[in-house]
Order: sequence, then structure tokens, then C-alpha cells
Amino acid sequence: MIVCICRARTDRDVLRAIEDGAASLRDVQRCGIGTDCGTCHNMLQLMLAASEEPAAACPAPVLVPATYATSA
Repeated sequence: MIVCICRARTDRDVLRAIEDGAASLRDVQRCGIGTDCGTCHNMLQLMLAASEEPAAACPAPVLVPATYATSA
């Protein structure tokens, strides 16, 4: 999805910048994203905030014993 229209940057570009260490709007702008009109700044802030949230732990799988029918 295009996030920054002025620079034709996608959500993947933004995520790549975050993975490479961008932790603020200014850091993302140093990567050439969001430096013109500013329309994308809200989305960039949301993406930065989402990257700071700890990943939800996956619950342990529930093991259900298998039931086998036996025929006589």
C-alpha cells in the first residue's frame, strides 16, 4: 500500500526503515519518507507505535486427545 504519495513509498518501505532502526518520524524522514507534504505523518506515527508494542505471546497449543473408534 502506498503510504507516502509524494515519494511513492509503500508500507514495506516504511517497515524496512523501522527494521533498519528508524524509531521516530525524523528517522523515517532521513530514509526519504514523509519529507514533503506531511499527509502521511499520521500513518507513519501509527506504524512506528505499532512497531514498539511487544509482540503478543502465542499461547501454548491445546492438546486434545485423539479418540479412536474400534470396530469388532
